[in-house]
Amino acid sequence: MKKVIKVRNVSKTIGKKKILNNISFDIYEGEIVGLVGPNGAGKSTLLKVMTGLYSMNEGEIYYYDINLNENFEKAMSMVGTLIESPDMYKNLSGSKNLEIFKTMFKGIDENTVEEIVRIVEMEKYLGRKFKTYSLGMKERLAIASSLINKPKILILDEPTNGLDPVGIRNIMNTLKELKDTTIIISSHMLSEIEGLCTKVIFINNGEIKNIRVKENNNKKNVTFEVDDFSKAKLILKDYCINDNIEVYETDEDISKINKELVLNNIKVYRIHESEDTIEKDFFKMVNKDEKTY
Repeated sequence: MKKVIKVRNVSKTIGKKKILNNISFDIYEGEIVGLVGPNGAGKSTLLKVMTGLYSMNEGEIYYYDINLNENFEKAMSMVGTLIESPDMYKNLSGSKNLEIFKTMFKGIDENTVEEIVRIVEMEKYLGRKFKTYSLGMKERLAIASSLINKPKILILDEPTNGLDPVGIRNIMNTLKELKDTTIIISSHMLSEIEGLCTKVIFINNGEIKNIRVKENNNKKNVTFEVDDFSKAKLILKDYCINDNIEVYETDEDISKINKELVLNNIKVYRIHESEDTIEKDFFKMVNKDEKTY
């Protein structure tokens, strides 16, 4: 896969406080990447640096190998952003607002606008004034405005903030529809990020703490509870991934391991699948960092 976003050693200081410290990561074409962390971790600052709203003190950012610092307009021509809700004319219809956004770019035809409106499921509501929209409808129109120039990359900061469960589901379904767009999205909705994203970047105290990639290899983490731990550990030493009798294998291999334990006269009381979730990793990160103070 092709690298479309490269962030290299980015740091940002505001006043006397270092908000971002030596941030580096890569994003590949077509990935949907979640950016998660507690309040004040540096998520919004990072996205503002990536979209030119803040300058960086150190580092470089590339979009399709175009340096953001050296060729800002060309780099950002491929990027759609929703960092803060865009200014909309409250007394104009959704359709009129999109027409205004369309004039900011060259060569945007009506078919493009109609396609975007269909993706965000706003066809029925474009004739209504913006001020009559629900919060979820406003967010969907905002996402539509960020897609007007058919960007290859979409950067979103908390697009579901303040929405009810139905609104959150609609926004997430909208993002899943963007098949050819590389997306980076920050959110506090960990369960939604779990279902949407192919990669998750964990940030805290202005630093990348972990990057988790969703693997499609049919393997799972399971722990065996047995009557003779020492013997089982010795037999499964080539399989175990930690100090417990925990393995990361396919269902077929897990069945073979279970059979091997039974054939060695070890009673297997339980095979427990580990809950390896984003929420678990998030709290592990936060709790670990709290212990450093």
